[in-house]
Amino acid sequence: RILKRPIRIFVASAFSLAMIVDITNDSDCNFVLDGEWIPSGDLKTDRTTVIAAQSRTQLEFSLGVEGVKGIIWYVDKEKCNTYLSMTVQWPRMGKAHFSCQAGVPPPNLKADLSSAPVLGQGEVKKGAEGGCEWQGASDGVKLTIVKELNFYVPPTVADYAAAAAANPDAAVAARSGAGGEDEDGANAISEIMAKTRPRDATDGLVRGIKAAGTGLATGVATAVGAPVIGAKQEGALGFVKGLGVGIAGGAMLAVGGLAGGAAQVGRGLMQIPAAHRGRLEEKVWDQELGQWVDSDLCKLEFDIQNQKDEEEGPASGAAADVQVKETEYYDYLKVGPGATPSEIKKAYYREAKQCHPDKNPDDAAAKAKFQELSEIYQVLSDPEARKKYDKEGKAGVQEQKTAALDPKAFFSLLFGSEKFVPWTGELHIAMQVDHFAKASAAEDDEVKDEEKQEKSVKKKQAAREVQCACHLREKTERMVYSRDAAGFEEQMRLEAHDLGSAQFGPELLAALGEIFQLRSEIYLANELAGRFSIAKRLASVKHNAAMAKHSLNFAANVSGSLFRGAKVVSAANAAGKKPALDKDKVEGAEDPDALNEEQVKAIDDALSNALPKFMQTAWSYVVRDIDYTMKMVGRKFLQDKSVPWQIRVRRAQALQKLGIIFAEEAVTAAASQGEGGKSMAAEEVKAKIQEAFVDSMKEK
Repeated sequence: RILKRPIRIFVASAFSLAMIVDITNDSDCNFVLDGEWIPSGDLKTDRTTVIAAQSRTQLEFSLGVEGVKGIIWYVDKEKCNTYLSMTVQWPRMGKAHFSCQAGVPPPNLKADLSSAPVLGQGEVKKGAEGGCEWQGASDGVKLTIVKELNFYVPPTVADYAAAAAANPDAAVAARSGAGGEDEDGANAISEIMAKTRPRDATDGLVRGIKAAGTGLATGVATAVGAPVIGAKQEGALGFVKGLGVGIAGGAMLAVGGLAGGAAQVGRGLMQIPAAHRGRLEEKVWDQELGQWVDSDLCKLEFDIQNQKDEEEGPASGAAADVQVKETEYYDYLKVGPGATPSEIKKAYYREAKQCHPDKNPDDAAAKAKFQELSEIYQVLSDPEARKKYDKEGKAGVQEQKTAALDPKAFFSLLFGSEKFVPWTGELHIAMQVDHFAKASAAEDDEVKDEEKQEKSVKKKQAAREVQCACHLREKTERMVYSRDAAGFEEQMRLEAHDLGSAQFGPELLAALGEIFQLRSEIYLANELAGRFSIAKRLASVKHNAAMAKHSLNFAANVSGSLFRGAKVVSAANAAGKKPALDKDKVEGAEDPDALNEEQVKAIDDALSNALPKFMQTAWSYVVRDIDYTMKMVGRKFLQDKSVPWQIRVRRAQALQKLGIIFAEEAVTAAASQGEGGKSMAAEEVKAKIQEAFVDSMKEK
């Protein structure tokens, strides 16, 4: 009896030409094919076949040289929220394996293929959710789907908020961490070790070469520089002393660099098992933690919201009983003076929603109230303005109103429009200019701290990536969950057409379309062809070539900008050496140092010739920023463990379709606009900069 079952399976598998999955569907769901990955063998049954409700259907798989092996999944035709997910291994030699789950899809159907139970004749097995049961047969599997099935509900950030509210102590501990003052030194060392840990062997080799190269270069510089400095200070004797110190110090630095490089290579080699396991499990590398981690988009969104609320806090440092000069603005929003920025924001949206002009088109009073609410929110949402209001009242903030440049709005308007912000987030160049402006104007040394500025930019970049990934999730839901490919395409084409009409719209659409296609192709090739497949290699080469092209273009533009910038400086210097206005000869001349018309024209011509190249350089920087940001966004969006593997595959397919749509609409928009923004003349560049500058000025 022990030998009978495997022998019968072995014989049937060796000589049969097909494997049958005989399905009895007792549920009310009509299942249609949603996806498949069958590296060995093939599905012989017509792919349009419906596994009808309350009926019996047979799926026939043709056997390849090694039999049939793969995964296949179906979805409810009407609501698209109930799944039938199967893994099949029917080899010509050896034991057969099979697993199935009806209702909610498994976390990783592809991983289930390697852990599916042995298929035995007469032995009934049940799916993980209890939605089906099966047993082996001489020619395949007999599968029964039960009547009542669970359905899949996509997770939301509200689920994480509810879980945190139910267990607040655990949430606080997870965010705050542990450890006392005596552990600060150990924690600091651990943090440094984590941040310098290589991702894998390749990363370790690159880091090792850099460390060794830096050590050697520093050593050579020390060996050469020390004797020169010694000679300047003490003559011949100083040269001899410097030579000794330089050789000794240079040797130590070189040896230290080589040792550090070797250590990094060794650490990279030690990471090989973890890197292989991490990629196999679709994890992402977190350099801050120095380890492979699961990417959970909903949790990231929840953490970003919490972090923002915690960092903002009460803008005035206000408690509930804070003393303020007047409460008119707070009363208007129906909050107290101690309200947090989050509470003020919610109150503003609540009040503004009631009197919004779109809802009250013919109501002058509502329009006036909406405008007043906006002005009040502008004050209370700005920490500095709120402090001044608390101290001096309404009169104080009205006197303080001055025009200031909003870097985010300026670069959004210059390179596209604010409509692109949900897709690209706040551009990195805008972050840098904003922090530079705040640091220049600040008197507080903490604001000017470069390390803190860098950390602040990193946090904003991380939040930007999460927000863009969440935006992609929302935009692709129609195709991912509703399976409405036609509606999705129509909706995205309309939006892309609108985006393409903006300044640099065609170029931005083309940049986004290209990176969306590249990231989705890499993911689909990795998951449906294999990490070491030719398709994956070709997709990676294509991606790397595009990134290299953009980097070289940026370098070329920087070189051109430096050349033209030098010409502007030369023109200014030449103008300074020429005789200026002759006060005795030119009637009305008051400044003897003023430039004459010829000098002004020379400088203006040089600047006009340089402006288009400066614009191209800024644009190429934006493209590289989009490349890097969308690469990280793609990882968060496509490797999101909060949704099952089948949903991640559908996301990749939707992202690929979105990339194609954006690329096609970019060509159409470019044709309608002519040569496009990158080849604008100097006067047009000036006009665009001036327009963006004026539109981005805000009252403070």
